[in-house]
Parts: sequence; structure tokens; C-alpha cells
Amino acid sequence: MAQCMSQWQLELFFKKKQDLTDKVLPFLRERNLRRLNITNKNKKDDLIESVATIYEGLPEAQLCVHYALKWNSKGSPAATLKAFQEFCIKLASYSDASVLLISGTRPGKNDSVQALQLLKEQQNCQESAAVPISVAFNPFFPAAADFAREKQRLKQKLQTGMVDAVYLQNGNDLQRLQEGLDYIKEVQGNRHNLKILGSVFLPSKKLLAQMNFRPWNGVFLSKEYLGSVDKAEEITLKILSIYAQHGVVPLLESNIQKVEDLRHALDLFDRGAKGS
Repeated sequence: MAQCMSQWQLELFFKKKQDLTDKVLPFLRERNLRRLNITNKNKKDDLIESVATIYEGLPEAQLCVHYALKWNSKGSPAATLKAFQEFCIKLASYSDASVLLISGTRPGKNDSVQALQLLKEQQNCQESAAVPISVAFNPFFPAAADFAREKQRLKQKLQTGMVDAVYLQNGNDLQRLQEGLDYIKEVQGNRHNLKILGSVFLPSKKLLAQMNFRPWNGVFLSKEYLGSVDKAEEITLKILSIYAQHGVVPLLESNIQKVEDLRHALDLFDRGAKGS
């Protein structure tokens, strides 16, 4: 398996702390899964509590915490940035922890580009950048104007010099994916150590039904992909092959809590790497 495939990360799904302690963490320990992501879905998320619980049960974890400015707004951009800085300082007390800074749905007055620019302007940014910061990039916008705007936003983020990694949104337009990866290479400049991670689903009937009925915001999946599990897997393998060619580390955005699902995902990663 290509090195980037073997370094894949898993997004965790849990609603309550008890789910995390009783179900998720035991499975992660049993299967030796350490490279993890947790999301920020609403204002009620206690991210630091979740981080503490994960590291208590899994001290060797390498955790990326998604931080949405929309759900952590403190009114003004300056106050919101201060809250983010304080969050990063707390997060820095845990080994191998990082943060994915996102605006959350559509950018508002508290925007990830603006936050990074303000962070850069801080004279003493050592504490501000206490942990590695990742940003999101969605190359799958169907409209050319939206895609151009997204590329400009990524360029602005990278120009701050505060970005350590880029996460690609989920989607299945292979041409757009290739264009997006080419653009990252174009604008990353001398940042040859910039890490790129790409979201991917483990196709299932349940997933396709969910995405047909209530698709995730900003996730663009074709009728072909949503038509059958077999076709979705075929497209997923092509995505993974492109990832392997470009050294993109997969982020598995599916709820994996069964051994058979984990084996299925690992098989897809292996086949995708061999197809590169």
C-alpha cells in the first residue's frame, strides 16, 4: 500500500461522551487506530472535553480537531480570534494534536481567511499557532465562479504562512479533483512540506440513501455515484488512485465501528493505491 494510503485518518462519529467511552474508544484500541479526526457540528460541542476523553483512553492518539468559527463566534472577529487562540493553547497540551480551522457553511463575518490574516498580524503569534493549523478546500463546486472563489480563498489562506495542511472536501468529480490538486501545487510556493488530506466515503446502501435524501452541505455527488454501491466503489477507487499519485492522505468520513467495515475500507485503500 502506498505510504499516504497507510497513513489514512478516521473521522469519529459519536453523539454523547458515553458513546465515545463505551463504544468508539474500545474499538479504536482493539484495532490499533490512532490517526483520528473529530468534527464541530454545533454550538453545544465541548471540543476540549472530547479531546480530553480521547487522550485519556488513547494516549497515543494523533488527533485533528475541526473548529468551526460559525459555532464558536464571540461577536467581533477579534474576540472570536482570541477564543480560537485560547482553544489552541489548551489543545497544545495534548501530544500530536492539530486543528482544522473552518468558517462553517458559508463564510460570515467570522471567516477562516480573515482569522488567519489576523493571526498573521499578531506580533506574538507563537501562542496563536500553538498547534499545527489545517484549512479546508472544496475543489468540487460545479459552478465555475464558485470554484474560482474557492481557489482564491485557498490562496489567501496559504499566503498567511500559518497553514500546515489542506483538507479536501468530499466529492466525486475526478476532473475537478485533478484541477484542485494541480492548483494546490501551483500556489503552495516553497511549502514542499504542506500536507494534503482528502475526504472519502466507504460506499454503502445507507450512505447513498442518506446522501440522496439529505446530502451534506458542500458535498457534491453525481447521480452516477449515488445510483449504486458498486458504481460508488468504482468511482471511490479512482479517487483513491488520484490521491495515491499525489501523496494525498485519505480521511475516511464514514462511521466505522465494525471489523468488517474496517477491512472493507482497508481493501479499498489497497486497491486504490495499486491502481495509481
